[in-house]
Amino acid sequence: MSGHACHDEHSHAHGYDPHDHDHTDDIAPALQGSLYRYIAFNDIVTLNEDAAGAGAAVVKKTWAERLDADPELASDADEQLLMNVPFTGQIKLHAILLRTSDSASAPRTLKVIINRDNVDFSAAEDAEGTQTFELARTSEVQEVAVRRARFSAVRRLSLFFSDNFGDGDEDVTRISYVGFRGEPGMPLGRAPQNILYEATANPSDHKLKGTSVSAMGGGIGGRGPGVGARYLLMAQSLSPPLSPQLRPVLSGHHSIGIYLQQLQISLQPTSLSRPSLSPTLPLGLALPPAARLLSHTTPRGVKYGWSTQSPKARPRRFNQPSMGLPEPTTGPAAALKRRERTTPKRTGVLAIKKGMTAFMGRSGTRIPCTVLQLDRVQIVANKTRAQHGYWAVQVGLGERQPDNVGAPMLGFFEARGMAPKRDMAEFKVRDQTGLLPVGVQLLPDWFHIGQWVDVRANSRGMGFAGGMKRHGFSGQEASHGNSLNHRTIGTVGPSQGGGSRVLPGKKMPGRMGGQQATIQNLPVLMVDNELGIVVVKGNIPGPKGCTVKIQDAVKKPPPPQEFIDETRRVLDERFPDAQERLSEARKKHMELKEARKQGRISEILKAGVTGEDVPEATENARA
Repeated sequence: MSGHACHDEHSHAHGYDPHDHDHTDDIAPALQGSLYRYIAFNDIVTLNEDAAGAGAAVVKKTWAERLDADPELASDADEQLLMNVPFTGQIKLHAILLRTSDSASAPRTLKVIINRDNVDFSAAEDAEGTQTFELARTSEVQEVAVRRARFSAVRRLSLFFSDNFGDGDEDVTRISYVGFRGEPGMPLGRAPQNILYEATANPSDHKLKGTSVSAMGGGIGGRGPGVGARYLLMAQSLSPPLSPQLRPVLSGHHSIGIYLQQLQISLQPTSLSRPSLSPTLPLGLALPPAARLLSHTTPRGVKYGWSTQSPKARPRRFNQPSMGLPEPTTGPAAALKRRERTTPKRTGVLAIKKGMTAFMGRSGTRIPCTVLQLDRVQIVANKTRAQHGYWAVQVGLGERQPDNVGAPMLGFFEARGMAPKRDMAEFKVRDQTGLLPVGVQLLPDWFHIGQWVDVRANSRGMGFAGGMKRHGFSGQEASHGNSLNHRTIGTVGPSQGGGSRVLPGKKMPGRMGGQQATIQNLPVLMVDNELGIVVVKGNIPGPKGCTVKIQDAVKKPPPPQEFIDETRRVLDERFPDAQERLSEARKKHMELKEARKQGRISEILKAGVTGEDVPEATENARA
């Protein structure tokens, strides 16, 4: 192929003029699957273009001219554009190549409609569309991959750009390049692109005279040398000569002779199409090796072909990250985004269930309620998205004797300047605005009367219970032949259909209660800072004295923003030096940690109890 100055990708086996293309050195891989020569440029119709023929001009741009500013397609009356692009035959579309701009005039939404004639703006808006894309706002060439199953037989494309990134402020939509990538679906009047060779001929497809290989020529011109011998002589005359491994095959198999005969006919040029092989190519080079005499079949799988994208950026099943679409709906970031609306803005609190009582309503009705007490509820720590992957606040309740706390937890609380807590819990918040300073105390006025809250606690343990009590089964017959099986649950297996086993999660007798339960949407009836109590309507899980979690309801509207801002302002007024106290506690913790390593902790504790000065060695170590 060195006799031509063309690029190597334009082989003579393609069946078209090797010089009928652009001789530029800027041949990117996307050009390999270009549908440029299958576009009917004279039949392109663009609606709402500012200059006649601008739509066809941007489509006529070659891949080497994709970065040129002119010509450019711009909308006229408003931001909408509609392009109808026909093809010379049926094609298989893989992707649409677009180059817009990094401005408000870049199109945002693209609706693609296939195989419809005379599509106008009203028809494009009413049509569902074969596929709709959200384009990216970039000045680079973006490759919009399509669903290939929907675009496997395309004769005409209608590209409807419904809006741009101006959000109503920009009336002009601009496009500088439009291209298409794919493969032809049907022959378009050129030479065949693939030739299949037959290794073992079917006798019913090749009617031959005579009953033997040597008698095949008797009916034509008398008996002479066998057909296999004649084709062997033909093969020996090839230049370069045939490989020795193929000689015995030719001498004993008449289908190889048929193959050579077909191959010799296919090499003869015709007036209808250009020969697929060069006439100057020796026949020995055109003969495939013995390993390629079998029928060629396309391997099973997805064929992406050439692409300007890296393998990791190729279109996936549900989205295309390179097209500016949202991230996949899996992973921590997507999970937090899905739960954003159901995550409370503020942290919750821990409380102790004191018991139940009743309120009397204005109409004289008795309203049962539960009293919850907040005992020294403090903010222990904060979790951030950058360090932990989500936003959360750790809250502590009550106090615990230091003798019953391990050394790691003692150091944890010592670094925060607070006593060890009886219970701790973590409350997730929506974003960083829900984080609070470490060390501040939350009082009952964190909630307001009439607010909806969710309460979580461990339910009372009921012990082992049967199916009727635990799951509400109706039981079995009391008579009519039933004996000793009145309160049993009956069969527990699905028999043959499920493999004759008990499926996981089957409702059966077992331990009842002792699990975390949530009561949602309880209204707050009373808050009292002096008593430190919050009264909610109804009952909540757990026995008296258990620890419960209270947080804003997720299925009801959140508290008003004015109330949230007011509680935060009051909290800052009550604890103005929270950050300074935390810094001082951390500094003191590091000093005590160093003293423990040096064995001087007893001296520091003694000096702290008696009020004496710290020894000089301790002062030096502290410095």
